[in-house]
Amino acid sequence: MFLVFPRIRLRISVFAIPSLIIMLLIEGVLPFSILIFSALIHEIGHLAAMRLLGYRARRVDVLPMGALIVCPEGISYLHETVIALSGPFASILTSCAAFCVYAISKDDAVFFVAFINLLLGAFNLMPIEKLDGGKALYCFLSYKNKEDRRRITSAASYVAKLVIFILVTVALISSGGNLGAIVLSLALLMQT
Repeated sequence: MFLVFPRIRLRISVFAIPSLIIMLLIEGVLPFSILIFSALIHEIGHLAAMRLLGYRARRVDVLPMGALIVCPEGISYLHETVIALSGPFASILTSCAAFCVYAISKDDAVFFVAFINLLLGAFNLMPIEKLDGGKALYCFLSYKNKEDRRRITSAASYVAKLVIFILVTVALISSGGNLGAIVLSLALLMQT
């Protein structure tokens, strides 16, 4: 179920709004604002690459834990790879810029911007089928080797999910059961 805004090609899941409210209540205004800012930068990276390559998104879906940009038909595998990697690239570039600002300012909020964007970029580069890294791997393999692409992508996705499970377990133990860390970890696990 979506709230649909056809003029701007946007659909918002009815479950996204309660998820955002819960995250706002758990984390507070500043961390919530930084998370939303980081997600927007990431998605703008995808849209910018799409535009630079001469395409226009069919629509953008806002989901409970992220967004999905629906590409038009007929994009080459090489272009799809570039579009998939552009979101993580924008996140990592933002992280680098924020770390530079933090080196001068020593502002904790700027450090949080840098850390969240680095985490968002690195996480999305993992070769999990539903994430940007998985999409890029599938498109790259389709461009190079059409026969084994599904098997290789599935195997890489399985290994990456195992790594995430281990990291989430370690993070939850080391956070002492922080409610925000638990909710974010569960959401990430469910999304992969």
